[in-house]
Amino acid sequence: MAKNNPPVFPPADPVFKMPFFYSSLSLIWTYYWVDEKLVLPLLKDTRLKPARFTDPESKGKVLISLNFQNYSAFLGMMISTVNEIEFNVHCYPEKHEAEVPVMSLQDYLYGQDATKLIGEMRLHVPADNAVAVQAGVKCFGERKFLTTFDYMVPTPDAPTVENWAYTVYDPTFEGDKSKALYTLTADLSVIPRRVANPSPLTLYSMLPGGPNRPAGGKDMDLIGSRWNMFGVYDMYLGLTPAQQKSFTLTIGKTQHPMAVDLRATLGKGAKVCAVRVFVSPPAAAENRPYYVDLGKKKK
Repeated sequence: MAKNNPPVFPPADPVFKMPFFYSSLSLIWTYYWVDEKLVLPLLKDTRLKPARFTDPESKGKVLISLNFQNYSAFLGMMISTVNEIEFNVHCYPEKHEAEVPVMSLQDYLYGQDATKLIGEMRLHVPADNAVAVQAGVKCFGERKFLTTFDYMVPTPDAPTVENWAYTVYDPTFEGDKSKALYTLTADLSVIPRRVANPSPLTLYSMLPGGPNRPAGGKDMDLIGSRWNMFGVYDMYLGLTPAQQKSFTLTIGKTQHPMAVDLRATLGKGAKVCAVRVFVSPPAAAENRPYYVDLGKKKK
């Protein structure tokens, strides 16, 4: 009799079906090198270790990213819109250490890790849609919580908007703008752009999910998933000190756990080392009207 193997997949949720399809997606990732000693406590009992890179500036550092997402989904009789952030550490499962490549940041961001073992551990995930929060917690084990955003993102329908800007607030916001978790602005107009392949991304988290728990736990299950984007993204690498001044990261003074972790890691003057932008193409366009009967006198 064949021996029963342990289950590979967590139990399927009866409400949320996989895969989840994005109908539109605009996002900006900003990446930072952070001292390893500041990040390791956040990976305690996750069975994950920080990804290793060959770049000289990566010595003793860990790669952290802030991933802002503005997306929509068609759900039968409704359209769901979501703003969301992933505050992530780039890492790999320690049990697979012998198989994990060590590469340059450029190769990694170009999607050259064919093993897909290097991924992003989601430390905190704020979102402004209750259904998205529920799905993230139940299906993906995210430390996800409901909150409020202000944002302005470039889009073909707002041609005068060139810069990215967003603020995510403490869940107790209630109109008090002093309760920002953080604000980020990005002017990419003076930075050379490269087109790159959004190779499937590996994302890590732990079950059970929820915001009110430690990032890891010995009694929790480490899970992984893949995220596919259909198109190409813009990548900005090798930022000079002058180009790094095109970004501002202002971390709030609130005592929310995400703000506390942001201050502990990125509050020491961390500079943006790379950026990725993805904007899904429009599905259709309707052009300006024109007069059909030019002979008719206009009033």
